Amino acid sequence: MEPFRVLTVCTGNVCRSPAAAIMLREAVRLDGLADRVEIGSAGTSWEAEGQPIDERTEVALERAGYDRPFEHTARSIHLTELLTWDLVLPMTAEHAQVLRRMIDQAPEGSSAPDVVLWRQFDPTAPVQAREAELSVKDPWYYGQKAFDRTVLQMQKSLPSLLLHLRLTLRDRA
Repeated sequence: MEPFRVLTVCTGNVCRSPAAAIMLREAVRLDGLADRVEIGSAGTSWEAEGQPIDERTEVALERAGYDRPFEHTARSIHLTELLTWDLVLPMTAEHAQVLRRMIDQAPEGSSAPDVVLWRQFDPTAPVQAREAELSVKDPWYYGQKAFDRTVLQMQKSLPSLLLHLRLTLRDRA
């Protein structure tokens, strides 16, 4: 059976989305699902293409208990690749809008991924929140503490996201 494919998405693919992919990959590995779930990350912008993960993100991940090295090269997402993923987890409502607009341009009959904000899996997020209220804010313009807060905020979604993946995999079997 083909692995269930999950893509995390932010703007430049150097902070939030690679951190999310690293955290989710580790959670999936610890849960014994690594052979059934494939995880990647990408950005909606091409500006950081080819760059490594931001050093401040690496520090935040390490402080949160993740082990270096963090292998990553920033890349942008394109429609043909976007359609190959099963679940796409954007960090903000704006990223979700960009992705949905891309999907709207897909050829008739194309298989489209589910697009669900990362924080929609956060049990501490407001239940009736609009997508704009569920954004993982960009720490880029702030100091290390902002990166630490971002990683800690993103970790809150992991248990519910893992449950979602387990249920999805069970239904696919």
